[in-house]
Amino acid sequence: MLSNSVKEVLTGRDIDTSLIIDPSRPTTYKTRYMVENQKLFRVSRIKDHKISEKIENEVINKLNELASDIDGILVSDFVYGVITPNILTEILLLAKKFNLKLFGDLQCSSQVGNVTKFNKFDLITPTEKEARVALDDNESGIEWISNTLLKNTRAKDMLMKLGSNGFIAYNGTGLGERQDFPALTVNPVDVTGAGDSLFAAMSVSLVSGASFMEASAIGACMASLAVQEVGNIPITNSRLDMYIAEILR
Repeated sequence: MLSNSVKEVLTGRDIDTSLIIDPSRPTTYKTRYMVENQKLFRVSRIKDHKISEKIENEVINKLNELASDIDGILVSDFVYGVITPNILTEILLLAKKFNLKLFGDLQCSSQVGNVTKFNKFDLITPTEKEARVALDDNESGIEWISNTLLKNTRAKDMLMKLGSNGFIAYNGTGLGERQDFPALTVNPVDVTGAGDSLFAAMSVSLVSGASFMEASAIGACMASLAVQEVGNIPITNSRLDMYIAEILR
């Protein structure tokens, strides 16, 4: 079973797992077809129906079990039917009860979702396309789109991801901070996993006490490393430290 393979890989990297098995769907499996470094197309085996009430309750119970021992919750929603309104409501309640930071990321490469579901999160990380879909606006400037989305979601911070142009970091706490972070790798080998790496690095940095702009800089470095190799290759802390040190020289 692919789920067993996922668990083995995570366990092998000393990552605690609390995987919940849904017998009604296979583990999502994506095959990319590439020529040199150019992706031609992708074939995905997925099921995107809403999870059952039983599975939903299992997820909610597991969140309640873990909440007192964690610093934050990352929600990476691929719009495959797992992140239900009930689960999001429970996450918000747990965040308030245990003072947890909430981080939301939407993955809309093949599905269509709405990033505004991440209401009152500490960080959201939409692409420009996802933001425009959420606001039903393909014409306004990026600054209006960004500030309107911040206002509508009441997010504390936001990254507006701009693909090969990097991202813009917005602080939504009233400080009015805004900073452009250009892509540090000009000729990426493979952009797969870049957004996930950015999201993970940002979240870990923020719960570790980094400021928003410090976390953004760390995230930019992590994303840069992610696009330098083909495939989703895990990036170690030591490799990230070395890369940051090289840039600061």
